Amino acid sequence: MQPIQETQVLIVGGGIGGLTLAALCRKLNISCLVLERSKKVTPAGAGISLAPNALRVLDQLGIYDDIVRHGQTLDKIIIHRNRTKWRTLDWSRVTSPFGYPVYSIERHHFHHLLYRAADGDNTVLLDCSVADLVDDAAERHVNVKLANGAQINADVVVGADGIRSATRRILARQAGLDGKNTIRFTGRVHMSGYTAPMENLGPKDLGVGNWLFYDDCTLTTWPCIDNRQWFIGVKQVERQGQEDMNRSVWANATPALVNEAYGTRFHPFAETGQFKDIVDRSERVIASNVFEEVDFPTMSKGRVALLGDAAHSMTSFFGQGACQAIEDATELANSLHQHFHKSSLAPFEEKQQPPTTPSKNLTQILHNYSTTRTHRAKAVAAFSRDYAMVHTGTLLPYGLGPLVRKMVYAYLPEWGWTWGLRWLYGYQPTICCGGGV
Repeated sequence: MQPIQETQVLIVGGGIGGLTLAALCRKLNISCLVLERSKKVTPAGAGISLAPNALRVLDQLGIYDDIVRHGQTLDKIIIHRNRTKWRTLDWSRVTSPFGYPVYSIERHHFHHLLYRAADGDNTVLLDCSVADLVDDAAERHVNVKLANGAQINADVVVGADGIRSATRRILARQAGLDGKNTIRFTGRVHMSGYTAPMENLGPKDLGVGNWLFYDDCTLTTWPCIDNRQWFIGVKQVERQGQEDMNRSVWANATPALVNEAYGTRFHPFAETGQFKDIVDRSERVIASNVFEEVDFPTMSKGRVALLGDAAHSMTSFFGQGACQAIEDATELANSLHQHFHKSSLAPFEEKQQPPTTPSKNLTQILHNYSTTRTHRAKAVAAFSRDYAMVHTGTLLPYGLGPLVRKMVYAYLPEWGWTWGLRWLYGYQPTICCGGGV
């Protein structure tokens, strides 16, 4: 029989949310392990958008300078309706009051930065799938059983294992539910890619994004370092089989697949004017179905907590999925610090309180985390859903959706964007105190 490992925090999932929490635990001197079911670290996706609400804590972690070196600020957005230019939006003016800009960076590189900050070689256990977990309040630890027969005991288990979270399904099954994720296919498919440097672009094009609205689709390109482009095409699909509707990432996506859908569309950065010129410079492409949350479950149960897509999947139209996982990780790290280091922070006050069992105290702390984050996640998910409908011209019936889209994108002044994003970008959680790392 294999010996049972022990740790304070066991994180299921080595994606952005899981690694952010692991890096924060390391900074706060909280021991943790990360379980990753993949046999090697292979982050999915092309690019990633990092907004002010996530960048402040990444600055605390010491990786902001790397983001600046390897990412690209979003300075301007050129907006087209078909081939007609509506306006150029100065995004640097929109974000300037928030202390940080919006950065685009290759997802693989950002994942590497988090892996390094989390001391991944020593904290991430690869090829580890969770088979079951037992949270018995009478026991000192939560016991996690792996598919390979190993067991790990932890004070806290955190499910950061994505939209089809095994942790979440186990909790649902134990609660007598069907164990399925409460997510819904939106009917939209994203095709995205990350290109090599576009040789036809110059210094004036650095930091310039493009949003293009067509009758049957939208195209977006985000500026990345050295005039690389991170592109996203979105279309409503007419019909998919049940198997297709249940898949997240399509297998074997190719530039030819993307060109079949978007290759002949106009794009101002394409050398010949056709989007195919950009797609053909791709270093990788991804195709995925878009899901959103139907019913938000609790983000904690006993000594088990959820974060990121495991708790609240949302559409990617405003680039907040990763940012919300980072927010979750930050506030959860503060809650864990409150629990594990409470005696050193307030020994006198603690002695004056009636004795409380560790599991009961921890359960309440995680419940408080769940309450705070659920409220925020619901608000951001609703915003993301509504923004997607504005973006696609479907917010209102009777043909009014395209009119609303034009009013927002062609006429809303930059100060209106700033005012409208205060609640989102102005909310910048940070860890309460540093550690000894």
